[in-house]
Amino acid sequence: MSVGRAAPVLALFVALTASPAPALTLDDLAGRWRGEGALSLNNEPAQRLRCQIRFRTVDPARSVFSGRCATAQAAQSFTYMLILGQDGTVRAENRAEPQEEGVPMIMQGTLATDGLRFAEGTARFDLSLTREGLDFRLEGDGPQGFARGQALLQRTDDVR
Repeated sequence: MSVGRAAPVLALFVALTASPAPALTLDDLAGRWRGEGALSLNNEPAQRLRCQIRFRTVDPARSVFSGRCATAQAAQSFTYMLILGQDGTVRAENRAEPQEEGVPMIMQGTLATDGLRFAEGTARFDLSLTREGLDFRLEGDGPQGFARGQALLQRTDDVR
């Protein structure tokens, strides 16, 4: 192939590889996830953190995000209705009954190509879908003080 003919092919290749990755959807996260990592509480040494979460798609713009994370000292459960806006923003509405202490009623965030993030005040959830699994990071003030944790979760059911 001559240099003159290779230029259009090269330009097409560059355009395709430079295209933005498809946006993550709430459906991409659907299913049950479980794993472990570490949690630091009030500047104490990190301790083992176990988490299990579930995303249940209600429709393309809504999903129920629920779960429980625990260490040897404490546990925290949560249930949020995630509502996706047309601009990629996510509103997370607390639906736990009874209400858990230290869990915000409403959080705002985004759904991007690399994950789901939402926060309110000091409370924050970051979920990134990687080749290794779902990287789940959380932090916030709760009944036991300020906590920061990370766990790598694996899908435990096949939703595809």
